[in-house]
Amino acid sequence: MIFSLSLSFALIGLVIQLATLASLRKLLAMLPAGSIRKKWFAVSGLIFIFIAGYLGYIAVLWTQPTEWHEPLVSGVLLFGALFVWLTVELSLQTAAELRRMEDELVHQEKLALLGQVADTVGHELRNPLGVINNAVYFLQAVLTDADETTREYLGIIKDEVADAERIVSDLLDAVRTKPPHPEALRVGALIGKVLDKCDVPPSVTVRLDIPETLPIIRVDPSQIRQVLWNLITNGVEAMPDGGTLEIKAAEDRAAKTVMVSIQDSGSGITPEHQARLFQPMFTTKARRVGLGLVVVKNLTQANGGSVGVESEPGRGSTFTVSLPCNNPAVP
Repeated sequence: MIFSLSLSFALIGLVIQLATLASLRKLLAMLPAGSIRKKWFAVSGLIFIFIAGYLGYIAVLWTQPTEWHEPLVSGVLLFGALFVWLTVELSLQTAAELRRMEDELVHQEKLALLGQVADTVGHELRNPLGVINNAVYFLQAVLTDADETTREYLGIIKDEVADAERIVSDLLDAVRTKPPHPEALRVGALIGKVLDKCDVPPSVTVRLDIPETLPIIRVDPSQIRQVLWNLITNGVEAMPDGGTLEIKAAEDRAAKTVMVSIQDSGSGITPEHQARLFQPMFTTKARRVGLGLVVVKNLTQANGGSVGVESEPGRGSTFTVSLPCNNPAVP
């Protein structure tokens, strides 16, 4: 009986030390190079020694008769293992929280920097872009008998102006989220209006799963339409060779929200890129400035919701927007 108790304590302590070592490896991966990292490396060396001691102690218990005091020794060692594990776990959680706060601070600093130039850039660019757009419209109206090359180049100019205006709008929306004006809306109708405005090529199949019994949501229709438009457009662009875009909606009764998920069958997103998706100025697309998902996040949060992403390289991506409910589910 005494032998079994001593051996059990020792084995549990060994498992705890191995778990501590795994947590310590995660902690070391999060720490920058420097004296603190070196100190934690030293701690990991001590844990290796501790594990070796546990293995030796277990060998002694296994080969020699057990004395009455050995369960007490095993208990003390087990307590020590628990203490070390708790210390490392708390340090790991602290480091993770500090990393999150640092990322949030960087995010806010980027938004502040954008805010300093947004008004000036928006004003200085929108005026000439408007003039160019009006000039193209005029030329297209008067040059009805122009040759094909002229019409082609006028179309290119018009498309480029539209892209530039979209970038300016994204810049302003990213740094100046207007207060929402919530209305009671049905998710299906909202998604339908967005799809009517989206340019979905024939090579992309859209599948909808929007139950009619979903609760009413209370959000700003203009802002959430922009959120959904951005996510649907991103999903379509992720499938240049065609694919399937699935749009689903479901109620989360516990959270009192309606969750809208937009899933594409594209190439997916790497974990490294997922961690930076909602940061200003980050993009993996050419001719983009990396503000679309910042706008999505800001507008969703302004309406009391949240947005997240799940993705795996080679298996597509799923963006999920959670929106607050207004009423219980309609029977």
